[in-house]
Amino acid sequence: MTFELKVCPKRINIPELHSQTGVYVRAKSPEGKWGSYDIAELDGESLLKFLKSRGGKNKWAEDIVGICLGHGHLHPLEKPDVKRPH
Repeated sequence: MTFELKVCPKRINIPELHSQTGVYVRAKSPEGKWGSYDIAELDGESLLKFLKSRGGKNKWAEDIVGICLGHGHLHPLEKPDVKRPH
């Protein structure tokens, strides 16, 4: 499977994100230029693609990484099926 990782336009100009995790990937800048970027600079969709790229299927862990990197949950929140007594 091939896919493009994209840098978030709002994150590319935040210097502290350039080496936040030390995990660098090949990604496309908002201007369309390919380069090496820290995963903290990716947009949410690309971050999720990267996390799943090695066969991972752990929504909880993916959401934790998204939250830690400032994206919030990377998966839609599911409402718990809680039945309240009448």
